[in-house]
Amino acid sequence: MKTLKLISLSAAGLLMSLSSCRKEKLDNDTNAAKYESSVELYFNETNDIADQVAKTGSTGLRLAEADGLLSDCATITIDTSANVSATNPDTIVIDFGTGCVGNDGKTRAGKLVVSMTGAYFSTGTVITITPDGYSVNGNVLSGYRRLTNAGNNEQGQPVFNVEVVASMTLASNGGEITWTASRTRTWLEGFNTPGIFADDVFSITGSSNGTKVNGDTWTSTINTPLTFKRLCRQFVSGTRTVTPSNRPERLIDYGNGTCDNTATVTINGNTYTITVN
Repeated sequence: MKTLKLISLSAAGLLMSLSSCRKEKLDNDTNAAKYESSVELYFNETNDIADQVAKTGSTGLRLAEADGLLSDCATITIDTSANVSATNPDTIVIDFGTGCVGNDGKTRAGKLVVSMTGAYFSTGTVITITPDGYSVNGNVLSGYRRLTNAGNNEQGQPVFNVEVVASMTLASNGGEITWTASRTRTWLEGFNTPGIFADDVFSITGSSNGTKVNGDTWTSTINTPLTFKRLCRQFVSGTRTVTPSNRPERLIDYGNGTCDNTATVTINGNTYTITVN
């Protein structure tokens, strides 16, 4: 009987070990990684649109290029003040109406309201971008994205401190994601050519946190600076760690600089490919 008992205990231990291995292998949930990447890209895009209509040093219209986001169906209204200040900002309203297909093929609706407390490249200027009933392909954005011009770094590159308080209601009743972020955004290339959109490259650092559609939360830290290219409107390199509640870390790697909409996510040593859009 003792021998049988030992065999039984040994078998039980083996089953527990196999069960543990199965659980580890089954931890392939990349949703937090996808949400973290997608909601940031959506709010980055509001910045891209605002920049297309904000000319250097003023709030005049900026030329929209063939590869830009705007199209003829977007209506732009500019309310300027001779004495622009923090309490009396210039305002740009970009109205996509009930549905406007951009040059990138995405359908946008609603408005983006952009307020600027000074010239774009002046140190201390605060630019706030607020969605107003704004949606992209049925995904509805709310909250705000706020940039504060922190001046130039030692290399002469403009640096902006970015605060985002956001929510995104997914299309087709997909639920809501909430997200807050603190970022430092350094304009690496293209700031000397304000009439050209496609040569802009940014480096992004910082941390963030969010809540998934099922109520689970996550935190995220950028490990190596993310490189964002406006030419492809994607992160093309850099890494960040996303940690869902009660789950192991997920390491997101955006690649080696190639313009594409994919990234890899590594969980417990297993690597998966995700699409970021």
